Amino acid sequence: MTTPTSRESSGAIDPRPLSGQTALVTGATRGLGRVIAEWLARAGANIVVSGRESDAVEASVAAVRALGVDAVGIPADLSRVEDAHRLAEETLTRVSRLDILINNAGMSRRGPFWDVTDAAWDEQVTVNWRSPFVVSQHVARHAIGRGGGGRIVNVSTIGAHAAHKDGLVYDAAKAAVEAMTRNMAYELAPYRVAVNCVIPGNIADRPGAEAHADRWSHWAREIPAGRVGRAEDIAAAVRFFCLPETEWTTGQSLLVDGGHLTFLRE
Repeated sequence: MTTPTSRESSGAIDPRPLSGQTALVTGATRGLGRVIAEWLARAGANIVVSGRESDAVEASVAAVRALGVDAVGIPADLSRVEDAHRLAEETLTRVSRLDILINNAGMSRRGPFWDVTDAAWDEQVTVNWRSPFVVSQHVARHAIGRGGGGRIVNVSTIGAHAAHKDGLVYDAAKAAVEAMTRNMAYELAPYRVAVNCVIPGNIADRPGAEAHADRWSHWAREIPAGRVGRAEDIAAAVRFFCLPETEWTTGQSLLVDGGHLTFLRE
């Protein structure tokens, strides 16, 4: 039997458990990504902010720095595979060590699947699956090269488990992200890199959600918890997977939906 550390014995809770670590958060200029970046910063992590628009990236960098940590911004359009490679390569030249990768960036273009163009298919699959794969490759090689250790947290969608109307390509790409999570976890476990996935349910604080604000009360009635989700609900789950205490948790996909999928409409 191992002997508990002094921290475990005392039950002390470290308010900044990620101090000294650096996290890259994609899609970190608004919505879930911005809140995730801020939550990790409050936990002590330095942040690499990425998003499509330079001005929005700089605004997020300033907000993160105001929380008392270091931050750098790297604009990237993850619908372009070359930008995914550039983002990872530039990140690894600007920070001495990258400990955490949050593959949060995502997008969807809704419509019947029979009307999806090749360009729309490529864009959605690249942003939601291929670019996270590419960035994870770079981060994995970096972790292995420095002797191991680290976290990768992917972000999926409840639509990978219960179809979004007119969202086939998006939902399928995110389902692939969950499969990718399991396989990466298996391959990286010997190198002490834990890979997990957070699956958001119906979240109000995300780009485009304001267009459906008139339906939130209707959606809330179908959620056992009695409300739609907040960005903080997802950030809390992401932070959990990054904590030192969860290093033995890997290959998991955690549904954070207020119990929505437990509900059977009668």
